[in-house]
Amino acid sequence: MTGTIEHVPEDSLPPPRGLMDTAEFAAAIATQGAARVAERLAPFLTEARRARIEAVLRARVGSLHVAIEDPQDPHNAAAVVRSAEALGAGAVHVIGGRAGGLLSRRVTRGTFYWADVRHHAAWEAFHGGLAAGMLLAGACVDVATVDLAQVPIDRPLCLVFGNEQSGLSARARAACDLRFRIPMTGMAESLNLSVAAGIALFALLERRRALLGGAGDLPEAEVLEQRARWYAKAVDPRLARRALGLPAETTREDASS
Repeated sequence: MTGTIEHVPEDSLPPPRGLMDTAEFAAAIATQGAARVAERLAPFLTEARRARIEAVLRARVGSLHVAIEDPQDPHNAAAVVRSAEALGAGAVHVIGGRAGGLLSRRVTRGTFYWADVRHHAAWEAFHGGLAAGMLLAGACVDVATVDLAQVPIDRPLCLVFGNEQSGLSARARAACDLRFRIPMTGMAESLNLSVAAGIALFALLERRRALLGGAGDLPEAEVLEQRARWYAKAVDPRLARRALGLPAETTREDASS
């Protein structure tokens, strides 16, 4: 018995919290090293599962992020998460609004479990946490400065989308390095938020990968740590604790006895 949960559909997996979100797991990474943690967990995953995780990690473009400012429709925001994960983009930022709606499994179909979703209470927190040199490109129909095809992809990039009611705030527009639009040749005057994000991500990821000359760009150190985290996601927490030499988790029943 290997202890793998390979047979369990991803959409029925537990919420995106578990051993990998605890201080104990962080300590295990720090003391044992990410490579050693993954090595200890590997026997509990099937070969096919390990191969899938490896392929996804190697195709991840961590230098291209997407942000949603003050999302009002949780289903639309969740659809952006699903598209970003499916296409291999980096982090999805949620600025203001309610991040809880992004947990919708009916929309994300389990991808939230693997996506790097970061919630920021305000614009300042989001902007201050970005990597130095990351270009901000705001999606605007009315005050765009370039078309999608002209958005530069020779440096780290974050696409910023507003909500469907009011679009990007004046603060966001002013903070963006450029504003872009998706050209439309039909009668429609605008696109649904999740559709616009999907189109932009697909086009820019294709161009970014062509420039990179490869499928992804995660640094090896990040691949090592993410591999360990994803292995921990895919293994029963009790088996993972045992494999890593961690004490058994105290349950509510244990604490009350």
